Amino acid sequence: MRNSPQHLAEQAQARGVRHEVEIDGVATRYWVYPAESVPSVLAETPTLVMVHGFRGNHRGLEAIAGALNDFDVVIPDLPGFGESSAFAGEHSVAAYADWLGKFWRALNLEGRGHLLGHSFGSIVVAHAVAKGLPTRTLTVENPVSAPALKGPKVIQTKIANGFYAATERMPLRQAERALKSWPMVRGMSIIMAKTRDPQLRRWIHKQHDENFSDFATRRVVQEAYRASTSECVGQWAPDFAMPTLVITGTKDDITSPKQQHRMFASLRVPSRLCEHDGVGHLTHYEIPAEVANDIRLFLAGLEQKTLVAGNGS
Repeated sequence: MRNSPQHLAEQAQARGVRHEVEIDGVATRYWVYPAESVPSVLAETPTLVMVHGFRGNHRGLEAIAGALNDFDVVIPDLPGFGESSAFAGEHSVAAYADWLGKFWRALNLEGRGHLLGHSFGSIVVAHAVAKGLPTRTLTVENPVSAPALKGPKVIQTKIANGFYAATERMPLRQAERALKSWPMVRGMSIIMAKTRDPQLRRWIHKQHDENFSDFATRRVVQEAYRASTSECVGQWAPDFAMPTLVITGTKDDITSPKQQHRMFASLRVPSRLCEHDGVGHLTHYEIPAEVANDIRLFLAGLEQKTLVAGNGS
């Protein structure tokens, strides 16, 4: 179906160009999706860098890139995931944020780039911008806005914590089989997907089957999991210095609407909250066209000066 999430992802793949840059010894693979048209509501073609979530790779955000065909979109694979090599040291939030700042400079995006982080990527970008990464705007999509053990599904989080702790004690091969096992990946996908469209659910499950186990080593995924539960966007939000867009789903299993509203209220910059009913943590898969429209209208509002400081409009 035209403009379905699957079709949008395929459109992005058709225009994506693979690149590589070395950042402090890390071979960073990234994809550029050049604009195919001139934005109808913006004065210039924006460049948007998107940072994917835990255990994902650049593929997870391609449907949004497909819907933003009037943007120049850049999506790297985080170090240790996809085709990017791992850090020699720990895969902490601080390490990822430092890497992102250097990636930003390597692409010469100071003063002209826009930044988006999804899920774990929202924590990475929040840390990076609070520490001075110079982006024109920030978008956090399904942000992890509160500590993991204070989310709406505490029992599920404790089970996940126990699972990752158990795989640390297993022999390496057994642990990697467990981490990549079909029941674990499919179970997570079934829980996260909120759409009732059977075709879309099948595509989401296929995406997770193909991409959710795309990590370099057990060490990478263990360290990145600890990183994903060590910080939250809420602790950095009051320090944001750039206009900020928050995109959430009312059925998110990671962060509740109440927690998202609390984080949003702490922003001291021009900002907007776009809350989507009936969708959870997978807005990038379930409603990529709506996410793209949120971003496009947010930037247009900034150009037209319709957003105000504080928690926006």
